[in-house]
Amino acid sequence: MNEMLHKTGFPLADEGVRAFLAGAYVEGVGPVYARRLVERFGTDAIRVLRDGPVEAEGIPGLGAVRIEQASKSLHELPASADLLAFLYGCGLGEGYIERILGKYRRRTAEVIASDPYEMVENVWQLSFHTADKIGRALGIEADDPRRLRGALLTAVKHYADEGHLFATFEEALREAARISGVDVDILRPQIQTLVAEGRLVESRGGLYLPVYYKAEKEGAVKLLELASQRVRPVAQEGIAERDAFGHEYSKAQRRAIEMILSSPVAVLTGGPGSGKTTILRAVIEAFHMAGMKTVLVAPTGRAAKRMTVLTGTEASTIHRLLGYRPGEGYHVRHIDADVLIVDESSMLEQVLFNHLLQALRPDARLILVGDVDQLPAIGAGDVLRDLIESHAVPVARLRENFRQAEGSLIAAAARSINEGRMPKAHAGADFEIVYEPSASKIRERVLSLVAEEIPRERHIRPTDIRVVTPQQVGPLGARRLNDELRERINPSGPELRRGNTIFRLGDPVLQKSNSRERGVYNGETGRIVSVDEDALTLEVEFDDGRRSVYQRSELGELAPAYATTVHKLQGSEVGYMVFPLTLAHKPMLYRNLLYTGVSRAGRLCVLVAEPGALEQAISTLPAVKRNSNFKHRLRKKVP
Repeated sequence: MNEMLHKTGFPLADEGVRAFLAGAYVEGVGPVYARRLVERFGTDAIRVLRDGPVEAEGIPGLGAVRIEQASKSLHELPASADLLAFLYGCGLGEGYIERILGKYRRRTAEVIASDPYEMVENVWQLSFHTADKIGRALGIEADDPRRLRGALLTAVKHYADEGHLFATFEEALREAARISGVDVDILRPQIQTLVAEGRLVESRGGLYLPVYYKAEKEGAVKLLELASQRVRPVAQEGIAERDAFGHEYSKAQRRAIEMILSSPVAVLTGGPGSGKTTILRAVIEAFHMAGMKTVLVAPTGRAAKRMTVLTGTEASTIHRLLGYRPGEGYHVRHIDADVLIVDESSMLEQVLFNHLLQALRPDARLILVGDVDQLPAIGAGDVLRDLIESHAVPVARLRENFRQAEGSLIAAAARSINEGRMPKAHAGADFEIVYEPSASKIRERVLSLVAEEIPRERHIRPTDIRVVTPQQVGPLGARRLNDELRERINPSGPELRRGNTIFRLGDPVLQKSNSRERGVYNGETGRIVSVDEDALTLEVEFDDGRRSVYQRSELGELAPAYATTVHKLQGSEVGYMVFPLTLAHKPMLYRNLLYTGVSRAGRLCVLVAEPGALEQAISTLPAVKRNSNFKHRLRKKVP
């Protein structure tokens, strides 16, 4: 292998230079000519193209036009060619390189040369493994303090990615030793260096990344300030004896309404069918009659839209309320609201919750609504559970099931699962259990149920049925099921491709990100109603009738929606659901995952289960609670 150390200090290898010349930064070359150039000139091929392009004319097929294009692009690079070729040689793709350049800009070469492990802190999703490739290529030894500190930071980040606000010392050391291959006793002294530099925070027996320590501590202080204010109870005289559907409020609902209207901060929690929406409508009306400006938010666009429909009051996402812009952060520092109501609060992550708290007026009221027994937020923290367990604010927990009286078994099934009991199911009812002997048989039955059985027996369109599964990958993962259901239900027609993903006329699709320009938000579903294979565009009609056109380059905003995961379903509802459950899902077979999935079904839920899988899921509680000191900080201040 031809390798040399350039004046910049970055060692270049043939394969790195070849990948760089064939990549997006250099026009006119491509893989074939890149290989020929490196075979002829080795790592000097960059200099030849840039500074003496006439030398490259001897490469067969590489004409003057291509050489001029390459030379011009090499003079217009966002960073030195040697640095870029070095990063390619370390196995980095253009996506990671762009993230690094976007973060450090002119300082990129300096940062990488001095401490490449700094990037695990500051570059989104850049792993220790990737930084270590760079570090080892630069000759950094296994026990170099820079590498050890990078491993420790990555270890704490790993716990944050798993939902924890901090890692204990032993957890951080154990994980750092695993990824670095260095003994914990060698790693341990570097913890205090990181703390002294402010790159980690030591508090209450844990090691925090600064952003999570700030969110936890600041959030506790502000929440207690809000909860300690004296408020005048809002009159209930204007609330009718019955709700909008003619149902008389139960005693528990009345108590919950009274508690919310008389408290500066309150929590309302309960499962499906317990009446949370009924109470929300009542208190919103009471606040309105009292002349108080009430603002409604939810963590996702889909949840906000559902909140709007159910309450009759416009709701927005938290990000939109706070004026979030990618790469810029939150622009709204003061929320003009007398009352802020947050729905789907089980999805609240600690950092977002703190931004929301800091923007509230000192005299604002805060109401958090959600089902504490569902899966916690994808991000770090367990806000709703911590708040309830702290006893720092009043909590109304609803336990009745009003839907069961209307003949629905779904809410009753979800309640049974949540209590660790086998749910009741009946053929032809809105909740069924179908047993199959193996994962392969479950897969066949799921395809049959969606494509033929349910449409034939219940007169439901196959594209209106969603398969909800614990995992993204595997034989019963959402990716494979999406492909197989498409071929079963919608086997032909005009289509566009993005990578390995097909978007075909008639396919159900899901919006993966918020788009203010389209007025479409993360989690919304629709159907492809036209495909122009010549113009490379398609049009989606969403469930509320709005339409939006997508260029081929914009298809990354969409995902097929024949099947989805339980985690992606949070904050939304599925009308007709088929839920496969197999022992192959063992790492995911937890009660709260099954409960979350079932509780999100609206009109029909069919569990297709392998014997033993359903029992295991119901009997298995989540193995580990999230590391958080939020409730302890709240308790410390509570009289």
